[in-house]
Amino acid sequence: MMHNNASTSECVKLNKQLGKLQDRETEIRIYEEKIHHLADQMIRIDLDDGVKHNYEIFKDVLEKTK
Repeated sequence: MMHNNASTSECVKLNKQLGKLQDRETEIRIYEEKIHHLADQMIRIDLDDGVKHNYEIFKDVLEKTK
């Protein structure tokens, strides 16, 4: 995907950036599908159940806790 006004090094740099953006887009699309699936389930949570219990329900879309 060479642009007439871009040098070879610029093209390499731009193609790397494009690859990273495409990877991020894929990651976001997969995450959105997971969130949408959970939202469709209309899961009710009770805060009195505690963080551990509620975290387990949403573990696939939450960042790992330490």
